[in-house]
Amino acid sequence: MKVCLFNNLYGKFSHGGAETAVSLMAAEFKKSGDEVFLITTKPRQEKAPDNSDLKIYYLNSKFYNLADINIFWRLFWHINNIFSLKKYLEIKSILKKEKPDLVVTHNLMGPGFLTPLAIRKLKIRHEHFLHDIQLLHPSGLMIYGHENVLDSFAALTYQKITRLLFSSPAKIISPSKWLLDMHIDRDFFNKSEIEIRPFKWAASSSHRSEETKIFHTFLFVGQIEEQKGIFFLINAFKKITEPELSLTIISRNNSGKLTEATKLAGDDKRIKIISPLGFEETKKIMENSDCLIVPSLCYENSPTVIYGAHEAGMRVIASDIGGIPEICLKTDYLFEPGNEKDLIAKMQKGRE
Repeated sequence: MKVCLFNNLYGKFSHGGAETAVSLMAAEFKKSGDEVFLITTKPRQEKAPDNSDLKIYYLNSKFYNLADINIFWRLFWHINNIFSLKKYLEIKSILKKEKPDLVVTHNLMGPGFLTPLAIRKLKIRHEHFLHDIQLLHPSGLMIYGHENVLDSFAALTYQKITRLLFSSPAKIISPSKWLLDMHIDRDFFNKSEIEIRPFKWAASSSHRSEETKIFHTFLFVGQIEEQKGIFFLINAFKKITEPELSLTIISRNNSGKLTEATKLAGDDKRIKIISPLGFEETKKIMENSDCLIVPSLCYENSPTVIYGAHEAGMRVIASDIGGIPEICLKTDYLFEPGNEKDLIAKMQKGRE
């Protein structure tokens, strides 16, 4: 079978867990003997990387640097992302040339929301993988305490458009029931087959005992953004005074927020911030850390980093939000999002 995977970012342009999920999915298809190619985006000024073991088509897009665009021009970008005829024709041309048996779409902010229409026109089986709420709100984000953002007039209008364009793919795949229910409750995918499919993570060489591990080394892996709770985490960690503790932060982006996080950490030598690392390097650090902290202030679907932590024998302290509780183990700890005292209490409890 020939399979086409779609995601807005990949490889050197990766931002987060969705790209990891796409990489793992590609590996699974190839392991099964399927032929796989990918359609993704890159900044116009960047040269397309040629070091991948996948055949990749790159579409030029401003998505990679979208956060750097002022809010006025960002609005026009989102309108173009929904209705871009140029991207539609590019994608349709690639699909006509490659003739895949199956197209699995992931995040389409960048490739454009006319992509499902191109797939339907060519009568190719379409499966869509949910990662966030980008079909419900263009930001893809819902912050704890601001859940009504999805019910504004603008958001409801946006949902009518995306619901029409996406229609009902043959199958909808979601790692969490929470995210699936968010869409079904808003009348998405009425005729689609539904599957809840937790992520898979590459096997780890770690064989530690989770039950007896006492927390000394804490780890954060993710984007250095306010909504990911990284600044909240640094402030909380600095209030724990034990000198033998450490917090390693592996950044998934090199934005100005990284400098802000470094300044906030200040002269606390227990905090180490590492710029973006590859998958294998991150795995090695996980295997030598005690506890992963996922301090999200936004609703999360099913963070791939939690699967990686469990595979590496780590325990997890995470915000009790979105789909996170569905994948946490009995030995993990959940805390109220944004509640510093609760987070510190859970970090201390892991040391008892």
